[in-house]
Amino acid sequence: MAAASTDPEMPAIAATDIRATEDSCPREENVINRTCLKRCETHEDCVSRKKKCLCDGKCGMSCVNKNIRCKAINTKISNGKVVIFPFNQFGAVAKYSCVDSYKLVGLFMRVCQGDLSWSGEEPECVLNTVDGTEKNQCGDPPTVHHAEHDGDKSLKGYPNGHMLDYRCKKGFSARRDSVFRAWCVGGGVWVGPNMTCSHAGCPLLPQIENGRVEILPPSMIASKAQYSCFQGFHLAGRATRTCRPDGTWDGMEPSCERDAKFNMVVCNQPPSIENALHNAPREQARFPAGTELMYTCRSTYTASGYQRAMCKGDGTWSGPKMTCTKSDDTKPETDCKYPGEVSNGRREGQDFRYPAKVTYFCNEGFQLIGNPVRECQINGQWSGSLPLCNPIRCEKLGPPLNGFITGSGETYNTVLRFSCPEGYKLVGSAERRCMSDGEWSGQLSRCQVSTNDPQARPEKNCGLPGPLWNGYLDGHRTTVGAVFFFRCNVRTTFDGPSFSTQCQDNGAWSHPPPKCWGQCQVPSILNGTVMHSREGMWVDHETFINFRCREGLVLNDTSDIKCINGSWTLIPRCIPAPCSAQPPNIENGRRVYIGWKHGDRAKYMCFQGFRLRGDLHMTCRFGRWVGSRPYCDEIFCPNPGKLENGKIHKKGQIGKFEFKAYIVTIRHGDRLLYECDRGYELDGASGATCVDGNWSPIDKPECKPGQHPILHKLWKPIEEQAHSNQYYL
Repeated sequence: MAAASTDPEMPAIAATDIRATEDSCPREENVINRTCLKRCETHEDCVSRKKKCLCDGKCGMSCVNKNIRCKAINTKISNGKVVIFPFNQFGAVAKYSCVDSYKLVGLFMRVCQGDLSWSGEEPECVLNTVDGTEKNQCGDPPTVHHAEHDGDKSLKGYPNGHMLDYRCKKGFSARRDSVFRAWCVGGGVWVGPNMTCSHAGCPLLPQIENGRVEILPPSMIASKAQYSCFQGFHLAGRATRTCRPDGTWDGMEPSCERDAKFNMVVCNQPPSIENALHNAPREQARFPAGTELMYTCRSTYTASGYQRAMCKGDGTWSGPKMTCTKSDDTKPETDCKYPGEVSNGRREGQDFRYPAKVTYFCNEGFQLIGNPVRECQINGQWSGSLPLCNPIRCEKLGPPLNGFITGSGETYNTVLRFSCPEGYKLVGSAERRCMSDGEWSGQLSRCQVSTNDPQARPEKNCGLPGPLWNGYLDGHRTTVGAVFFFRCNVRTTFDGPSFSTQCQDNGAWSHPPPKCWGQCQVPSILNGTVMHSREGMWVDHETFINFRCREGLVLNDTSDIKCINGSWTLIPRCIPAPCSAQPPNIENGRRVYIGWKHGDRAKYMCFQGFRLRGDLHMTCRFGRWVGSRPYCDEIFCPNPGKLENGKIHKKGQIGKFEFKAYIVTIRHGDRLLYECDRGYELDGASGATCVDGNWSPIDKPECKPGQHPILHKLWKPIEEQAHSNQYYL
């Protein structure tokens, strides 16, 4: 009889995990032998109100009535037992185990499926010997369809601790998070692999910035991925990539680089459509060539026509060609700001105009604290405050008296298992689950002495291997020879030396518990895109991602963004970019500014003798200085004209010269000197200076006729001289 094998019908994730998607719960009808229900992506795809879009094992996302009940299953197997939870409804799990000295051949777990059947076949408990070999050896390794292992096919038994590595055959591939290794553990049991080889094709390719990629036919072997760029960009690299048989894409991802002729081409404000808005920031005034905008109508209006606009290479806009038609309401319209997102939840509603509403929902396992609905009010404010999504928690449970507990935690869907040592029997529930109402299922558990001997005590044991965060321990006995299996939860990555551990003679476990590292979901940011990945996809612990903002915006934090056990170290925001250089200078003037962050302004002033022409300020907007750069125009004084009965001299560096009428260039600081002709006197200032285009003083002097002095007698008359021998001068 063959040893335990990996059946293709075993589900990859829990059947009732409604957070599953086509990526985490693929439809693989070609590897199973049952009828699958209607395929779906969301609950709305299911016609019947009783059905929901749930993961149905290898049938993938299907419309299933979660209240159905599978056919009764045999709960008694020879030399073993079966535990079913919860009952036999859709998604219930039947777990098989064997008594000491027996091993399980077949599946250790079966799941209630959407077609009312149980996955796989019923296993058996057989005596723990393999063709006469010692019972710490394993028999034939598990068989995986379309896969092969690297072991010796001629061997009949494999020693404890032996490992085999599996790989898919050519033309087939398995999910990256599959377990590709099988271990022979204590008791002659194979653990692993957990993989399915199918014609899954290649993984989806992320979209490239400033371009797009189209795959035809989608995700199949030999599919072609065709890359193209938006207007204003050209492709750098190969335009086509092919999906190879090993499930990988050939070649390297190309990029879209801006055309040189587009670098300096910008468009001004986009077209205005009555009762419509576009998705660019209100303060943005210039748009580089290749920019694409999306228009939407205001609330109470309905859009018709082409709603996109693009900045062309000639600096003009193409589109939109749409109209917004009035609906029934006539209420006033007011825009509200971005309402915000909730961690561990989602928001429905993209209209942020009065009287729009947005509704918040929490992911499975979280409860909403606050009002789930916010309304855009007429004053432009959202009603209420942003709600919170807190984990659903149950009261912390400990081990029963004289017993053991397997598993840890108290969040929603956590499963704890209780067991008792030899000499005791369990009273109460062997398994309890944290429910959506914050209460534990089942009854309180305790260990009661199973004999009439009050002195009966449990035998010496290794104790529990230790806590396993993001996972659980699968096992009950802790005495020498007992085996515990390590199980990681969905959306976690196994990191450890072994999938199992065995209690040894020295009272210690053979292997320590592993780490179950939580995966992270790639987030989205407003006005930005994730690079080399896709929004919404799940990535492993310690994965780095990078974001890129739209042109004119930068990340507010450039630190590394790393997935650490289910959480990101940070989620950045796109903020307006600062200017990369100082504002431009001007000749014969100066600039005054404090910085060059978004919104900072530079003021321009001219030196004396010059006048500012153009804008007084330039402003830093989205990484560029906007506004026309001013210039300083030289100022000249007017021709002073003529000085009647006098001359005007212009003073130079080496002297003065007579001012002529043909001189028209009189600069700031030039000086004039006034001089009157002979016989005239100067009435006013003796000179003037050109100051910022005006004469100082402004009044020109006058030359007035001069008056000769009156001479008194300085000598005697002639008649007096005749009588005197003296004369006077």
